[in-house]
Amino acid sequence: MKIAIIDCGTNTFHLLIVEIVLPGKFTQLYKTKTTVKLGEDGITKNYISETPFNRGINALKNFANKIAEYNADNVYAFATAALRKAKNGNNFIIETQKQTGIKIQLISGEREAELIYYGVREAIDMGDEKSLIIDIGGGSTEFIICNQKNIFWKHSFELGAALLLEKLKPSDPISLEEINKLKAYLDTELEILFEAIKKYVPARLIGSSGSFDTFAEMILVQNNKSPLGKRISYEFYMEDYFNVHQRLIKSTTQQRMQMNGLIKMRVDMIVLASSLLTFVLEKTDIKKMTLSAYALKEGMLFDILKN
Repeated sequence: MKIAIIDCGTNTFHLLIVEIVLPGKFTQLYKTKTTVKLGEDGITKNYISETPFNRGINALKNFANKIAEYNADNVYAFATAALRKAKNGNNFIIETQKQTGIKIQLISGEREAELIYYGVREAIDMGDEKSLIIDIGGGSTEFIICNQKNIFWKHSFELGAALLLEKLKPSDPISLEEINKLKAYLDTELEILFEAIKKYVPARLIGSSGSFDTFAEMILVQNNKSPLGKRISYEFYMEDYFNVHQRLIKSTTQQRMQMNGLIKMRVDMIVLASSLLTFVLEKTDIKKMTLSAYALKEGMLFDILKN
């Protein structure tokens, strides 16, 4: 049986097509992603503007063509923060089904966090040690405290990189005053996270795909190493990450456009993603960080396979 998974994120739409070869086992047939930036010009107003609305529909038309090409038996499409919050999110879902036949399911932030965990634990063996998973999206950021067997705490915060960019509208490059303003804002917004961290004391931070892929690729280029390729995990040296962070916060948009390892779609949001991550690292004093290339869509796949 062939199944297609579609993740309609705030910044990026992902498509994964696999063939189930044995119970719980699959072969990947096709994988792609498309930049849609659904939050452009409307994320703080909880509205999907006309241009990103059409961009999203066109991306799903292309996905529908690929799904037909591979003769997928079942399609599982789900949407997160941007469509959850948008006043016209339901219109987007109706229009998608009308034009493509794809039925999108809205999932809650708590469900999103749970699925991210399912994806990460297939990429990384966390063992009994407690870890803090972070998934920095465009419209929301999920935090999960867990080990290989259990979730101890999880929460989805309206602190996505696209949302922060729209709210803060930082200078180019971002100023020290703006960074301090962001830290003060995060300190208030993430109060319940830091209480949970004090209670469970995670020893390692695991970054779920997205911005963390970019941090890893930039470090690998900087160190003249091979790109990530098909690797599903990567261990950071903290000094390497903090060097990249310093480069990012001192850079202009034009300078970031020229940085190797930094893809174009992340140029505008990566500074705020890096600032959010650095704030959490400094506040918690976590000294180990790992990338999981598996995230939400893989979590949905493993959940389907399990059931």
